[in-house]
Amino acid sequence: MPTEAKKKEVVVLKDKLLKANNIIITDHTGINVGELTGLRRDLKNSKAEFRVTKNTLIKRAVKETGMENISEYLVGPTSLVFGYDDPSLPAKIIHRFQEKTERPKVKAYIVDNRLLSLEDFKVIAKLPSKEELLVSLVGSINWPIVGFVITIEGIIRNFIGLLDALVEKKR
Repeated sequence: MPTEAKKKEVVVLKDKLLKANNIIITDHTGINVGELTGLRRDLKNSKAEFRVTKNTLIKRAVKETGMENISEYLVGPTSLVFGYDDPSLPAKIIHRFQEKTERPKVKAYIVDNRLLSLEDFKVIAKLPSKEELLVSLVGSINWPIVGFVITIEGIIRNFIGLLDALVEKKR
């Protein structure tokens, strides 16, 4: 019979599974406490969270949310990364962490309830973030206006220079 704490954990996991727009299932074997603390902090700063829990509890929560397609990845040491904002940010953080430590091993990557391949995970991890794309878009939209202002400013400057030269010539 499940304990009250386990029942609460299943409810919490179910809530997180439903709220997250991206989930990364990982094997966290070999990550020490210091590294895990840093990883959790980086994920928290990008509106994501790292959670280690028992596979049986995750399977119960998954069953209640209708996401049974990920049950096959719930074998061995399992941790979940729940992303609540930009799907590329948690992927970038995990990928960057993997480049340094070769851990955690990504088992599965889910974005908007679609199971993606590990190659898709790597591609998304290398994409610019939503904020970077927005800055680039604003710059692209803004550049023609800036160019126009610079051109007009140059014409006015040349005209004033011409007027100054005419005034000096008449003196």
